[in-house]
Order: sequence, then structure tokens, then C-alpha cells
Amino acid sequence: MRATQFWDKRFSRGQQGSYSRVEMADLADPALCRALKHFGSVVNKTVIDLGCGRGATSLFFAHHGANVISVDASGVAIDNLSRYCAENGIGKVTPVMMPAQDIGTLGPVDFIFGSMILHHIEPFDEFVKTLRTVVRPGGKGFFWENNARSKTMIWFRRHVVGRLWVPKWGDADEFPLEPREILELEKSFHVDVEYPELVFFRMISSYLLKGRLKKQFKMLDNYCYRYPDFRKYSYSQHLFLS
Repeated sequence: MRATQFWDKRFSRGQQGSYSRVEMADLADPALCRALKHFGSVVNKTVIDLGCGRGATSLFFAHHGANVISVDASGVAIDNLSRYCAENGIGKVTPVMMPAQDIGTLGPVDFIFGSMILHHIEPFDEFVKTLRTVVRPGGKGFFWENNARSKTMIWFRRHVVGRLWVPKWGDADEFPLEPREILELEKSFHVDVEYPELVFFRMISSYLLKGRLKKQFKMLDNYCYRYPDFRKYSYSQHLFLS
């Protein structure tokens, strides 16, 4: 199944599905608040929500006064968001069905936000060039991404995930964001990386134990987070582009 078909299916339940339901993001969401702090005021600024999915983050930035261009390659996701905005009189969100590689036609914009999207995009070096053209000088980007730095996690992903009882939640083409791809971003932007929390040991609970012992593994993650050299192996990272 191609990636677009996979995501069209995920969003096909519309308002009946918890994953596909269009609704406002939690206004206190730590990652979104961190992005907003990085951007500064977004009032009357243009923000691309790249890989907008069900549109929660698009509604978040629109709530804060931005003009949002919501981009997703899934036509179903875009239809869901378009219908929701029309029914609720939301005029500051413009849904656009488009692969990430084509966003150069939308710029220049002030800010770009993405959640778990960069690791889907290939060829990545070409996308970075496009990204540089679409974000105006002085503009900023924020991406909440996964992380391929841990060789243990990547071995597990390649040899265990999707076999026997071990679930695979993403599409067949995606691969966690690699350190070399961050280096590629640094050719065109100043990039700061933060690890908001350590997501490492709790992956054992999620993938192997069907959620059991999650609390205990999270406690272990929190303990190990105190050591900066270990943080870089977290599966969760924030990228700040300027």
C-alpha cells in the first residue's frame, strides 16, 4: 500500500474516528506552546502546517491569529478539514492537498510547522532547498520529529517491528529522521535541537508488552533524562529552524 493510500485510509472515518476527527488541539500542548514561543507573535502572519493531518495544529495557530496554509498529501484529510472549516466559519485556515516537495509554490511564508513529517520526505536534500525558498528571510520553522540516532532502536525497527505480535503503526515508506538529515538542514538554516523528554525505555512497553509496565518504564526514562549524553537517543526531538 502506497503512503497516500495508507493515510487516506487512516483519515477515512472522519469525525467518527479518534485519529481522524477534526478538532482544536489542546491549547496547553507543550510542543505547540514551544513552537509558538519560538515563532513569537503569529497574528496576521502566514504559517504552513506541513503534514496537517486532521488539522488540530492548524486550528491552534489560527486561534492565535495566524493565516494557516494546511498542507497534506492525503486528499481525505484535506476534505475533512475543509468541510470542518466551512461548517464552522473558519476563514483563517486554507487546506491544500499537496506533497511536501511542492510547497515552494506557496511561499514565501513567515513560519512553517510540522509534526512527524520530515522523516517521510525524500529526496530530503532537495526538500531542504525548497524549504529554504518557501520560508522568507527572518522566518522560522519548528518540527517535532522522531529520531534515528539510537542504533538499538533502529535495529529493532528493521528486524522486529511488524513481525509476530509487534505492531507497526506507520506507512511502509517512512523511516525515522537521521542525524545526516539534520546536517542537511544545517546547510540552509541555523538549527537547534532539543529533547523535551526521554522516550526510550517506554518503547519496550508500547511495542513488546502491549502497554504493560508503561508507568515503570516512563519512570526509568525520567531518571535517565538527567544525563545529557543519554537524551540525544530519545525518540522524540524538537528542531528549531531560523
